[in-house]
Amino acid sequence: VGKLFAEAFNDLDIDVVAAPALGGIILSQWTAHHLTQLKGKEILGVYTEKGPDKTMLFTRGYDQLVAGKKVLVIEDLTSTGGSVKKVVEAVRTVGGEVVAVGVMVNRDTKLVTKESIGVSDFRALGVMEIVSYEEAECELCKNGVPINITAGHGKKYLEARS
Repeated sequence: VGKLFAEAFNDLDIDVVAAPALGGIILSQWTAHHLTQLKGKEILGVYTEKGPDKTMLFTRGYDQLVAGKKVLVIEDLTSTGGSVKKVVEAVRTVGGEVVAVGVMVNRDTKLVTKESIGVSDFRALGVMEIVSYEEAECELCKNGVPINITAGHGKKYLEARS
């Protein structure tokens, strides 16, 4: 997947690849590795972590590696674009320039666009339209189907309801 991202964004001038923890850590590292091979210059892979106020922050000194650099932001998948937008904001907060955002899978092409994320270049390696429902509209919720708490955001959803 890192190689696919690298090939998809090889046309851009990139210094750093940034992604949200935890899922994006391996994506940023392998994308940076393959971009380094393709471009013949060192491309760094870094990641953000969730701050206490639900923002994304560069910790571990990564803010200094991003400042003044051209940054590719990547993510595994988007449903609303919220997480990737927070990484874009984190890059800009520390003085980096977001040159593009890439996702492995965009699950809502009407909701998640370059305009909604606030970037000039947004690309998805794949698209898989998946409908998301509010609780009041969800047939599974109405029929008492248990929420999966081992994957996705089910556990957080249940905790927020209690």
